[in-house]
Amino acid sequence: MYNYNLFDNMFQLKGLFDDFFRETAYEPVSGMPPVRIYSSDDRVIVRALVPGIEPDNIDMQIIEDNLVISGEKKSDYSADTYIRKERRFGGFKRSIKLPYRVNTETVKADLINGVLTITLQKSEEAKPKKIEIN
Repeated sequence: MYNYNLFDNMFQLKGLFDDFFRETAYEPVSGMPPVRIYSSDDRVIVRALVPGIEPDNIDMQIIEDNLVISGEKKSDYSADTYIRKERRFGGFKRSIKLPYRVNTETVKADLINGVLTITLQKSEEAKPKKIEIN
């Protein structure tokens, strides 16, 4: 027989809220790089914070209408005795739903000072078409 305890569920819910709101301004708890997404008439610009990650350790793919950014931040800790270690290392993967189909031939990505900037152009099929009335 199972005994239902309302207080256990309340504490679990509190733990979920605490984890959700524990994000910092620089890196979420989950380790995924935080992103900022801008949109204009014909393009989307995605900026992701990936400090300390080399371009060779980042992989990007467009799968249908999703941009998938994955990679690995390699540890640079030595065998020294540390007083505090607060940086995260390891793999990450982030999937971003794009607002429309993009032209995969014109995607441009730059990594400058730890900020990955991805520029995506709207595909011709996704652009609005003016219809003439006869």
